[in-house]
Amino acid sequence: MELTINDKIYSFRFGVKFVRELDKNHAIEREGIRFGMGLAAKILPELKTANIATLADILYIANRTESPKLNQGEIDDFIDNCEDLESVFDMVLKEITESNTGKLINSKMNQ
Repeated sequence: MELTINDKIYSFRFGVKFVRELDKNHAIEREGIRFGMGLAAKILPELKTANIATLADILYIANRTESPKLNQGEIDDFIDNCEDLESVFDMVLKEITESNTGKLINSKMNQ
């Protein structure tokens, strides 16, 4: 996925490295055991309910493996000034749910 931010094109990838980073930072803990279910348990539901902070975090993580890189402040500024935020949410959800890493998770959540 690509977004133009400050007249520059940035890429965002929602692959295995993205999911691994989500699982590391957004694990679910039950009875002292950590489960790497960040995408299914936390991220997809929060994106579907238009959580702005989650969108900013997701864009930051998805850009980490790409070049050029954005810092969190640049992403926050982009979101603050975006005139069509709903389409950004839609685009991110579409990219995640159609990626190899998110397709199966999304289908299992919708059963």
